[in-house]
Amino acid sequence: MKGEFTTIAEATPDLKTNPEPAPPRARKGKRRSPQGPSSSGAVRFFLSKTESNGVPALDREFDNETEAIVESLKTGKNYFVISEWKALADLSKKIPLIRKETVSHRKANSI
Repeated sequence: MKGEFTTIAEATPDLKTNPEPAPPRARKGKRRSPQGPSSSGAVRFFLSKTESNGVPALDREFDNETEAIVESLKTGKNYFVISEWKALADLSKKIPLIRKETVSHRKANSI
């Protein structure tokens, strides 16, 4: 009888020394895309004017954020990231749906 207990004890694995790897956890649900201005692709970058007095005043426009960051570092001025949106109402169903649409402008040479 003593031999039976030892063989059973030897057959059971020690959970502390041989843990089984846990199965990988699957994500449930959709990953949401960022809702920031950079997700639209229609953003504009401006350097601030020095005499803004708390009210945002735009100075020079840049083609991309990298140029705006470098110029901000050189001049010590802040820079702005601007995105423009237009609200649209979809009244084709019983419940109106309000959505937004980006407004794209061509870069003007002088601002």
